[in-house]
Parts: sequence; structure tokens; C-alpha cells
Amino acid sequence: MKLIIREYLSLMKESEELDSMLSDLLLSMDIEPLSKPQRGVRQYGVDIAGIGIDPEDQVKKVFLFVIKQKDIDRSSWDSGPQAVRPSLNEIFDVYIQTMISSDFKHLPKKIIVATNGDLAQTIQMNWKMYIDERRREGEIEFDFWGGDKLSILIQEYLFNEYLFPQYAQSYLRKTLAFIDLNDYDLSHYFKLIDETLFQRELTKEKDRLKVIRLLHLSLNLIFLWSDNADNLKPALLSAERVILRVWDWLIKNNLIYNDKMVNEFLKLESTRSSINNAYFNKIQKYCYIKDGLSGYGAEEIEYPMLIFEQIGILSIMGLDCIYKSMFFENERNNLIENAKVVSDALIKLIKNNKASLYPLLDGHSNDINIALVLLFYLDKKDEMKNWLFELINHIFLNYRFNRRFPILSDSYEELIDIELNDLESKTESSTLIPIILEWAILLDFEQLYVETRDALVNILPKLNLQIWYPDDDSENFMYHTNALYESGSMRTSIDMPENFNEFKDQVLEEKEQHGDPQKFSFFSNGYLIIGLLSSRHFRTPVFPEYWRRFIT
Repeated sequence: MKLIIREYLSLMKESEELDSMLSDLLLSMDIEPLSKPQRGVRQYGVDIAGIGIDPEDQVKKVFLFVIKQKDIDRSSWDSGPQAVRPSLNEIFDVYIQTMISSDFKHLPKKIIVATNGDLAQTIQMNWKMYIDERRREGEIEFDFWGGDKLSILIQEYLFNEYLFPQYAQSYLRKTLAFIDLNDYDLSHYFKLIDETLFQRELTKEKDRLKVIRLLHLSLNLIFLWSDNADNLKPALLSAERVILRVWDWLIKNNLIYNDKMVNEFLKLESTRSSINNAYFNKIQKYCYIKDGLSGYGAEEIEYPMLIFEQIGILSIMGLDCIYKSMFFENERNNLIENAKVVSDALIKLIKNNKASLYPLLDGHSNDINIALVLLFYLDKKDEMKNWLFELINHIFLNYRFNRRFPILSDSYEELIDIELNDLESKTESSTLIPIILEWAILLDFEQLYVETRDALVNILPKLNLQIWYPDDDSENFMYHTNALYESGSMRTSIDMPENFNEFKDQVLEEKEQHGDPQKFSFFSNGYLIIGLLSSRHFRTPVFPEYWRRFIT
């Protein structure tokens, strides 16, 4: 485990990553941070200040951390923006004299230089002479935490036997070992999450905080390993699963209004955003190329599956920005601009890939729905109309000429059986078609409604149109499985009146009948992305509230 942690530390490329990890480590060591690294704020040599009991001699001290990246050698000891010696001098000249509260001035001071690298042999004598000289000037202690020391501390205080037992360490090792395999299902990591959160009763707030920090650390490990393997999808899926399972854990333990817990949850969310950004930066250019993702699965089944998966992933990224803009007023403009950048890439992905017009599974309604919610927020109505019109035409043409129709079972094996044995797709039921028709209401797109109804009458007159509604039990399932199979109700045999306005009235009436969405935690707490993450990750159908809220 120490080797894994050591490798993890060496993969950290940004100073913020090391800063965040060190802050979590100090909290686990019961060293309370008094200040944290801040960009653009002069800190007089100190990146993190803290107060706590020194585990080496059990004495309460003021800890002053100087955090540097990579190895400390001659080039980074005495000169340059990351130089160590000038930072140490500032601590003595200014920080200790003026920045320490009078409440703590009487305590012993310990300066620690921390890095994810090593102290180069060429500089070790300089370090020794410096600290010997400064020790003679006053009772100041020094220590150096390089990659090896940090690995030991992380394992001792974060990956300890009580909070991160051997089974969890084993799961993590297996996850990292298999992470570069394209078909790896992350089953070991998903077990790690569930057993860490739900197999033990944690009553102390301190232990609960540590659990979330452990999962955060493990997620960062996966992120850096995935990035190093040039395969970010495992990190993205891991982040989705962690967020959904931790949210479930917070709800079940009545911790959703605990500020400290929520703060740790938001740190997880911040890491998920970083993973999303890295993923988007990697995929963005391919969205603007004709069939730009064809190299990742050119088969009749694999390629459409990939395209709809990317549609869902990109749409979640855009909606992340939209929903956050509703809460962070000072960041609103930047968040909206980011959402527009994502939506532009999404639109290009749809236009440049014909596979986006051939959903193979009825469950692809989730990805389509999430994309439409994003585009509707950004008033991309013309693009929505074009996609929906082509989509519905290709669905019916594909059945008419090839006997292919989005299958209700969402079974990959059934898709292969249909393709290999040239069987006709089953056409008993569809939730995709009625959802598309409800979007026709939102877009006031009567032509889409009329032509879809005509196609149903002439091509698939026996198709049973359905829509799923969640019930009071749905939230008990949606964070760990597809809630469709465990809860809710399915409205079947939806009528398609000849008159478009009659259909509008019918949907509005249904909207009023199906309860208050505020009974679900993610709606009542304004954290709308959670419900859509469940739909993308576990394939729970998108709650009708997500689009019907716009129907007036």
C-alpha cells in the first residue's frame, strides 16, 4: 500500500492537489488547520498553519508548513518562484513575528517542509546547515516530509486498520491494477465504497468525516492513475458512484444538514468537476470531427452505444454548470459560458455522428432527455427541433426497412442476438416515443407530434406507449440500482389524440396528478444534478419533473 500511495503522490502535477491532500492528512492527525493555501494572497512563506499535538513527542505545537512540488534540489533551494530557503526566511522574518495569534505565541513552533518528491542528496548538507543555524537562534523545530514520509503518514492516519481495513486496501489495489483495461467494470472499487459506508455503524462525527475523506483520497488515486493511463472513463464512473452513494449515506444518517459533512461532500463534488473537466478537454476536439469517435467502436452495436453514452456524459457536465450557476451568483457568468461551451460540443457530436439518430435501447431516452434539458436551459430550440425531427424519422424508417427498433429490455445480449441472427426487434412497448412527444409540447412543435402520430398509426399501431413515475420508495433504490425495477409505477397505453392541443391538456393534467417533487431530497435541497446522475449511472428513468417543470 505504501508503494501505491508513493506512486500516487508522484503523479500529482498541480500544487492544489498536494495542498488538499495534506489538509485532509492534518485533520486526520488532529492538527487543526489555522490557515490554508490561497492564490493571490501573500502568506509570508507559510502555506498551511495548524495547531495540534505532535505525534512524535505528544506536545502541543504550532505547525508551519512550506509545501513544494517534486524534488528539492539546487535549482529550487535558493532561487526561483518555488525556492525553499526564501520561504523559510520569510517565516522567521515576518510570519512568526506578526502572523501568529497571541493565544498561540507561547507554544513551541515546528516548521515542516513538505513535498511529493525527495530532498536531493546535493542539497542535504545545505538543509542541515540551515536548520542547525536557525535552531541556535531560538527554540524552533524542523522536519522534512518527502514522498516516503508522507506515504507512511497517509497509511497510518488515513488508511488505518479501523477506517480503511485490509479488505478495502485489497479492493483499492485490485482497482488500480485493472484500471487500464477498457472492459474493467470497477466492481472492486464499488464494493470498497459500499463496505466503507454501509457495513459499519459510525456514530462519532470524527469517524464519519474520516470515512468521506478516505473515499475522497481513493477517488483521487483513481483519477491520477486513470489520467496516467490515458483512460479517464474509470475516474468519471468512479466519481459518479461515490457521489451517489455518499449522498445516500448522508440521507440515511440524517447528515444532509450537517455543515461539516456537506463541506466534505462538496470537496468530493469539486474532484468530480475536475475529472469532468479533464474528460471534456480530452473529448471536445473529437466532437467537431465527422464520426470523430468511430475509432472507439465502429460496430453496428458498439458505436451507437458509445455515442449515446457520450451524449449523456456531456449533458451532465453542462447541467452541472447550469445548476451551480443558480447558487453561486459571483460565478454565474463563467458557469453559464462553460455550459454553452459544453452544449456546443454536444450539438456538434450529434450532428457529426449519424449514430445519434439510431437509439438501440429504449433506455437511451435517458441520455436524450438529459441532453434536451441542457439544450432547453440554453434556449437551443432550433437545434432541439432538428435533432428530434430527424431522430423520430430515423427510428421509424429503421424499423420499416430494417426491422430495428429501440428494445425495451435494455439488454446488450438481446441486441447482439438480434444483430447476429437477423431477428426482428420486439415492438411491444416504448417510453422513448411519448417522452419525445412531450418535448414537442415544450417546443410548441406540432409538426413533430402530427408526423409521429401518423407513423405510429401506419407503421406500429400496436405499440404500447408508456411512461414511468417514481413513488415514495424510489429514492430508497435509485442511489444503488435502477429504481425502475424496484419502485414506481408505469402508466401504459398512453392515448395519442388526433388534436395536438388535446395532448397538451392531457399532459398538463397528468403533471398535476403526480405529486410534489419536493419529497425527493435532491429537489428539496436544490441539488438537482443528483437525480440525473442516477439516471445516467444506474439507468433509472429520468423523473418527468425534470422536463415537465417547464410546461405551463
